[in-house]
Amino acid sequence: MSAPAPFVSRVPFESVHPKALAVYCSDGRFTEAVEDLAHHLGHSRIDTLTLPGGPALLNRWASDYLESEGITRAARFLIEGHHIEDVLLLAHAGCGYYQARHGALGPEISAEQQLKDLHFGAKELQVAYPHLRIHLYFAHPKGKTVEFQPIPREA
Repeated sequence: MSAPAPFVSRVPFESVHPKALAVYCSDGRFTEAVEDLAHHLGHSRIDTLTLPGGPALLNRWASDYLESEGITRAARFLIEGHHIEDVLLLAHAGCGYYQARHGALGPEISAEQQLKDLHFGAKELQVAYPHLRIHLYFAHPKGKTVEFQPIPREA
């Protein structure tokens, strides 16, 4: 039996790393919309860190320590190694990660915690990397579209 022929992508390989990093939940319903947001913001390509909960894992006080350590190390690797200039931290409505952790407290508490985690992650990254431009968004499905609400940074 012969091995199947390799698949060759029609998308050209670009050797230069993107200058933007998006940290968001691995919920695949939002993947293309996040890429569309990045294009809208002027980034033709992005590096990504996608795990359940996304930016929640940057908050070592609210997430599992090992999860937080893993995503923090990965973010550091990408920011330093790929010379990242912009970071998009995104949360989304109906996140299963938050429902599993805070669902019994109700959707308002889950959404409140998501915003706290976005702000915490932004502060942690800004302290470690003052040069970064950090953008916070909350994604809401709206029919067949996704709306990204910009979240103002805390002072």
